[in-house]
Amino acid sequence: MRRLIALLVPALFLTAASSVSAQQIVARTPQGAAAVETLQTENGVRLSITASGAEPQVFDGVGDALVPLRAGNRSGPVVAFDIDRDGIDEIFVRSSSQQRGVLIVFRWDAAANEYAPVTFTEDAGAPKPYLIVHLSQPVSINGTVVETNHDSNEGGRKRLRVFRYRWNGSGFEQTTDH
Repeated sequence: MRRLIALLVPALFLTAASSVSAQQIVARTPQGAAAVETLQTENGVRLSITASGAEPQVFDGVGDALVPLRAGNRSGPVVAFDIDRDGIDEIFVRSSSQQRGVLIVFRWDAAANEYAPVTFTEDAGAPKPYLIVHLSQPVSINGTVVETNHDSNEGGRKRLRVFRYRWNGSGFEQTTDH
């Protein structure tokens, strides 16, 4: 029995370590299921999306490492979630880049027959195809809203703020109800 445990423990650690750097999920598209896979490469995280009967879409450098997020009852660095309830999943990817957190969301583009990044618009600023989030604070998707926690130290006092970004039909806009 001890030999079996000794053999399984390294395999368990190897599996746990690889799950942090790679993940596979399935997303719903109009063509059926799409395989979504992340892989840690020497150039950072590579995201591959392969819809049924189509060439794979490959997005290199979506971050340095994967970081978990939460969507409903699911958790992981890559989550397929139908935020607009149209029967087609959006793909949420949370990663780190240069000591910061990054959230990228991909939505099915029916005209191009592929996934494309959506934009995030903050109170002041131009729309961007990503959202900078705190590296160690939670990011969650609740209904049609992405919530990000940010902490800061101002004048020796720690301050925690929640920022909310509401789905507007084509991207996310920062809301004032925070």
